[in-house]
Amino acid sequence: MYADALLIIVISILTALLSEGITWILVYRTDQYKRLKSSIEKQSKRLERKKEAVTDISRQGGQKRKIEKAEERLKNVNRDLSMVKMKSMVVISFTFMSLMGMFNTLYVLFCVLRFLYPALF
Repeated sequence: MYADALLIIVISILTALLSEGITWILVYRTDQYKRLKSSIEKQSKRLERKKEAVTDISRQGGQKRKIEKAEERLKNVNRDLSMVKMKSMVVISFTFMSLMGMFNTLYVLFCVLRFLYPALF
């Protein structure tokens, strides 16, 4: 009983490490991710500076439009970054579905839980 519980814990740790490894290989080490990440940081800093610089009431309308454009650019870069991460999520989902099928066959007749009371239905 304890061996099965330990096996399940080890399998869950290994699948988490596999997931992080796939994500690192497909996303975090790519030049596109690094470029988008630095672009997000730069545009966030620019946006914060523009928001802090809005003090003159007569020029506030033009500043608002510039701030809105900067927010739109930041939103587009964030969308591009999420699309880069999407391919990793697709690969991880297919990997986990295949692992679930494999582990389902291992534990077909394994009793996971026993109720102390009879079932109501």
